[in-house]
Amino acid sequence: MWRSRIAVGLALVGLAHFAGPAPGIAQENGASAAATTDELAQLKKQLEELNQKVLVLERQKEIEKEAAAEKAKTAAVVSAGKDGFTIGSADKAFQLKIGGWTSFDTAWFDQDSELRNSVGDEQDGTGFRSIRLRLTGTVYQNIDFQSEFEFAGQNGQDTPAIYDTYITLKDIPYGGDRKGELRFGHYREPFSMEELTAIPARLFQELSLASTFNPSRNAGVQWSDALIGEEKKERLQYAVGLFKETDFWPSSNDSDEDQGWSVTGRVSGLPYYKYNGEHLVHVGVAYSHRNPDGAVLPWATRPETRLSLFRYIDTDKFQNFRLRDARADDVDLLGLELAAVFGPFTFQSEYTLADVDTTFNGSRSFSGYYAQASYFLTGEVRPYRHSTGTFDRVTPKKDFKWGKDGGWGAWEAAVRYSHADLSDGGVRGGIQDSYTAGLHWYLNRSTNVSWNYIHNVVDHDLYDGEFDSLQMRVEVAFL
Repeated sequence: MWRSRIAVGLALVGLAHFAGPAPGIAQENGASAAATTDELAQLKKQLEELNQKVLVLERQKEIEKEAAAEKAKTAAVVSAGKDGFTIGSADKAFQLKIGGWTSFDTAWFDQDSELRNSVGDEQDGTGFRSIRLRLTGTVYQNIDFQSEFEFAGQNGQDTPAIYDTYITLKDIPYGGDRKGELRFGHYREPFSMEELTAIPARLFQELSLASTFNPSRNAGVQWSDALIGEEKKERLQYAVGLFKETDFWPSSNDSDEDQGWSVTGRVSGLPYYKYNGEHLVHVGVAYSHRNPDGAVLPWATRPETRLSLFRYIDTDKFQNFRLRDARADDVDLLGLELAAVFGPFTFQSEYTLADVDTTFNGSRSFSGYYAQASYFLTGEVRPYRHSTGTFDRVTPKKDFKWGKDGGWGAWEAAVRYSHADLSDGGVRGGIQDSYTAGLHWYLNRSTNVSWNYIHNVVDHDLYDGEFDSLQMRVEVAFL
């Protein structure tokens, strides 16, 4: 509106300036010429004042827009979706995400009489495998944090238990344009693809027998990076850290400051990667040097179901045959990984070797391995997480819903063979083999129903036998 008035005024001034009086009336209008000139000068002054007001108003609008933009940067943005609840600033410099998962298991067991009499009588049962709460977030863009709590107490465990809880400094420059991450806290050491895969993304309900050697969670500091290739499609990943034994191994009453320190590292890569990850080959190697300094090494295996009451092979069960009687001084762990994806088919395998130097029984070696394969009956492809060198959660092509627009989710069939050997020299922990058949029904990205049938064969110096278990799990993961 102000611009229209200014334009009209300027047009009038122009006409008055270029249009001269007619000769016949020049003398007649001479008396009013001075008055007209004064009026035009006054009008021009008003137009200039009007123009200044317009400029002021435009600047005020610019200031208001700038203030609104600054306010938007710090205004809270709340969202809820398939990956959890998030609250944060619009520029994502500050974020807090709330997630978690719940797993409910039901299991049935069938033992032969020798195992029942020698080890114990398994009881059919139900229970919550996990009731997990996870808080993750970002502060000042380059600092991430996570706090994770488990409320499903098992085997007398106090709850809530602290699991993966840490602080990560991101985008630390090194080696030219490379940027790595430095993590402090309590989390899984970088060892074993199976162990490092997030629980809701694992192929089977429980880890293989070979996982007994995995260090799992401990307190420490770790440096990591993913490189070679575009962001989120890197072909190489590595992590190395220094850790103190604080969980599972060596013992909860460790008071020796020299006990339980370890150095652990892992490198994994994709020598073959095509079709946006629908075809890939993964290889990896991990190493850990540990100093238990005589502490107990409770290497033992459940029969790949958490509802089992007993561990059928164990390096700390029978006096004079235990690893603690030999007194372990140093431990070296070596892990080898191989995995592949070819469309709906997935293969994964690992081998772990544990060398233990003891005070009274020389050097002892123990080992474990597994091989597993799966096939999506509905055509999905198992996704790969490049930053960690592990597999990720499955997203069905069409979620399960009732009604004409609904689908049947994703269906996946799987098999696994695993082996653990805990006997060498004077240490007689036993040998166990496990054969598993599994079926997954992924209703959607967050909900999964699975069935595992497991046949176990135990070979111990004091007993041997076979037993079977059937377990069903219903899980909802909101991460």
